[in-house]
Amino acid sequence: MTGIWRDTGDGLVPLPTQPFLREKDLHDSIERTPAMLPLRGQPRLVVLGREVPLGTGYADLIAMDADTGQPVIIEVKLAANSDRRSVFTQVLGYASHLFQLSSETFEELVRPHLAKRGSSSIADAIRTEVADGSVDMAAFQDNMRAALEEGRIRCVVVLDAASPDLIDLAGYLQAVTNERLDIDLVTVSAYKVQDSQVLVPQLIEPERATMRSPMRPSTSRREAKPTAGSALFIAGIEDADPTHGDYLRGLCEWAQQLESAGLATLYTTVGKGRWVLNLRLPGQDRGMLTIWNDRGAFLSPQRSVLAAEAPLTLARLDERRPNEIRQNNYLTNPVDQEILELFKEAYAEAAGRRSRPGP
Repeated sequence: MTGIWRDTGDGLVPLPTQPFLREKDLHDSIERTPAMLPLRGQPRLVVLGREVPLGTGYADLIAMDADTGQPVIIEVKLAANSDRRSVFTQVLGYASHLFQLSSETFEELVRPHLAKRGSSSIADAIRTEVADGSVDMAAFQDNMRAALEEGRIRCVVVLDAASPDLIDLAGYLQAVTNERLDIDLVTVSAYKVQDSQVLVPQLIEPERATMRSPMRPSTSRREAKPTAGSALFIAGIEDADPTHGDYLRGLCEWAQQLESAGLATLYTTVGKGRWVLNLRLPGQDRGMLTIWNDRGAFLSPQRSVLAAEAPLTLARLDERRPNEIRQNNYLTNPVDQEILELFKEAYAEAAGRRSRPGP
């Protein structure tokens, strides 16, 4: 039995829980300190907004996992709330609204809420809250884009008490959803100790409480930090679908040629079944291209960086591939030698701009 026990001298007795008078009080506590939620994988959560409009409703809290770029929806309900059983319907509806949003649209969605917190962007909020410099912002942006596109979203339901039927429902949803959707159930009990309120959060794991067969382990995990070079990416090609192996090797060799020419610096980020090669601009933590080995082989442009560093070549790319060079999308048409040559020219143009003397 989870709780706080007091020694009376004659034995230990549990302190009675104190009801939350308002859902707002629990909202406030989680918003101030999202680290209080005992989630699997120990994500570093950064709250982006409160009462964020999603579809036909308003999500209590929208947060971001600073390590994986995964959006996190947090919904709070008290036992006194008559529609508590609908909370899972709510969070799944919010998740479906986020699914396949572009990173730009998601940014616009939370921008007014970020402004209330003194942040100009999601990246700014992450840098402010995780101030130790451990988050690679280029990799974070890549991960956030991929999470939205693939529907890798975390839903956290927070209750003051969980009835057996809600635990059963959570367990069923965890068992039947795929690895892209994480669903967590957390209870938070309040106690009065002397003159202070003490909160005790607990992760409810339905597989232990109600499920007969063991469930798969949570897929929520931190991404490895970007590693200099392409060795890890090359090693990951061995685990790729053989039909994509030669294509990935060719793209990697092309990227290595850019690095040898001093036009790019290669960094590899490894996730669960995913290898990402970032072609950074020398001396910067951002690049104009990333190469993905993620159940397929993909080339992803960063239009905002191309526009800032190689606008002349971007114009030629737009002429060659109209409406295809966007932000964080995958190129859908075949990546031929002509396109690779244009991307090489983009890196050369960026290098030329950096080498020019300042005013």
